[in-house]
Amino acid sequence: MFIVPISRMPGIESLEKISGADEAMQKTSGKNFESVLGDAIKQVEEAQQASDEADELLATGGIDDLHTAMILAEQSSAAVEFTTQLTSRVVNAYNQIMNMQI
Repeated sequence: MFIVPISRMPGIESLEKISGADEAMQKTSGKNFESVLGDAIKQVEEAQQASDEADELLATGGIDDLHTAMILAEQSSAAVEFTTQLTSRVVNAYNQIMNMQI
């Protein structure tokens, strides 16, 4: 059995380096949380519009296949559920951060 020897651990980096890493992450990813949430909301709106259009076409006889309208309705429902969960988790995380004692 091989025992790993104890070695010196690296020290904690300064706060300037940590904040610089945060800025570098935002630059490399190219998107911040606001743009990601905005894109998600746009996708939800587009999915709802497509579902509404398919429902209207189905009601007026514009399309014959019910399964297409049902698929679009389920996609819209899943997008709304995802956005709702994302929003509630963000609010929960914000509340936890604000309740932290410094």
